[in-house]
Amino acid sequence: MFSEPYTLSFIAIPIVIATGYFIVKKYNTQAALFTAGILMLALGALSGNSDFIPGNASSSGAVVFDFFVVISALSSSTLANLGLIIMSVGGFSKYMNHIGAANAMVNVVTKPLSVFKNPYVVLALTYIIGQLINIFIPSAVGLALLLLVALYPVLVRIGCTPAATAAVLATTACLDLGPGSGNSNRAAEVIGIDAANYFLANQMVVAPVVMIVIAVLHYFCQRYFDKRDAANGVEAQTLSIDEQAQNDAPKWFAILPVLPLALLLVFSEFLISSVKVDVISAMFFSLAVAMLANLVHSKDLKGVADSLKVFLSGMGTTFSSVVALIIAANVFVEGLKAMGFIDLLLGTGANLGLGYIGMLVVMVTIIGLTALLSGSGNAAFFSFSPLAPEVATSVGVTTASLALPMQLAAGIFRSASPVAGVVIACAGAANVSPVAVVQRTLIPMIGGIVALIAMSALFL
Repeated sequence: MFSEPYTLSFIAIPIVIATGYFIVKKYNTQAALFTAGILMLALGALSGNSDFIPGNASSSGAVVFDFFVVISALSSSTLANLGLIIMSVGGFSKYMNHIGAANAMVNVVTKPLSVFKNPYVVLALTYIIGQLINIFIPSAVGLALLLLVALYPVLVRIGCTPAATAAVLATTACLDLGPGSGNSNRAAEVIGIDAANYFLANQMVVAPVVMIVIAVLHYFCQRYFDKRDAANGVEAQTLSIDEQAQNDAPKWFAILPVLPLALLLVFSEFLISSVKVDVISAMFFSLAVAMLANLVHSKDLKGVADSLKVFLSGMGTTFSSVVALIIAANVFVEGLKAMGFIDLLLGTGANLGLGYIGMLVVMVTIIGLTALLSGSGNAAFFSFSPLAPEVATSVGVTTASLALPMQLAAGIFRSASPVAGVVIACAGAANVSPVAVVQRTLIPMIGGIVALIAMSALFL
């Protein structure tokens, strides 16, 4: 049907653009990706490409059903591995919020900030501390609001403005670090290593420098914008704090969110290699410890037993959002492959003579535009992460050399998107517009991207 081999590949481009358009218009992201994926699979089949069934499945005998065999095969493989990991992390994170352990941790870790008197030093340190806490509290919105509640008295006392506070807190999870992050787990799966190894051997090689660059840029950017607002007569609004985020949990509960990561790092090739603990086991073990701690504190056996529903509910919520998004994104990428778009991308890169840095910039740009338009780092990275192995092979580098900067870039660009949930939430708390917040996050995030690419080129 298509005379030229690349004709079909070019047809994929408007489909990708249309998919992005519907996502920006707030259509369900999973539905948009599923629809686009099936449409591209169908077009690929019409062009004579019948080899689109994943390796863990076989054809039904009828092409019209084979499109859905793809969904079934990708769903089963995702749920059996990465899906259950992310669901257990989501359930544990929700349980930590329920018993107040997340809030206790934030209060304990951020207390030293009260000794600093310069508001912009505090804001820069707030970003660093928030990014470190993000390793244990993987929700960008939840972490930002917890920090707002914990730090509000300190920030007000030293003179931080609501807009500057919102901008810094909106970026505290921009790197999506640690085994608790869905994007981190996806990157680890693509690379073929466990999440703890990915965190220590890959993320922590690049992330510290990127964090320092972002923190320094926050210092200067927030000071500049505050001075500009003051010169223009812009009055600072009142921060709107949700007092319900407070919890009477004891301070020692602060150790509970750290427990899964501690288990994964201790029982790994870095320390005790004779005992193997995976993410799922670490989460369920930590849940049991947390429930026991909750029982000791509350002395309410029935209440603690009922609280298990919070963990299970968190797993279900994570499936309907993150895991379903991964499956939809995988179908989307299978459609791109069926239409030859991946071959077109690799062929174009080779013809233009693009090496590692050139292809890295291309992939980061694609992910960045997707994250900016959709406001979702997950949607951006999950959609294009399956391309990392093939692109990396085409330019002669390891998969980690491409997957890591792609993963970190997705979160960085999300923090510069006015439609991102964390930006909207922080802007609402500060009574300013999301655009005003993004104006203050844009330069630190651009600096973060430049540092990320430079560090990836030097050390990955």
